[in-house]
Amino acid sequence: MAIEDDTMCMHYTLERLSDIKTETDLTEFKKEIKHNLGVNEQWRRDNPAYLELLAQDDFDVLRAVKTTKDKYVRRALEKSKNVSSASKLLGLKNYQTLQNWMRELGIEDDNNIRK
Repeated sequence: MAIEDDTMCMHYTLERLSDIKTETDLTEFKKEIKHNLGVNEQWRRDNPAYLELLAQDDFDVLRAVKTTKDKYVRRALEKSKNVSSASKLLGLKNYQTLQNWMRELGIEDDNNIRK
């Protein structure tokens, strides 16, 4: 996966380099690269579980879904004051669905908040 991503980046870079005609164009391109590197690093910090999945040489989609669900549930619970508001963040219709997911994933309700 990384090789394809790198190849796409190189094609984009080559395309962008052909657009550079002035010193201002070059300066703007440097700013764009710095910005994109920062976005990429932030994404890597925010998605370590996803990166681990990409590094593995298997295609277990159910494990990938479970890992992704676990990450989203934990993030929603961290950003919310209770299970009900976390379930809304996740786009769930009711908090019971989130409680079931938490039970399946082994996630404790630290605040003992049910609604």
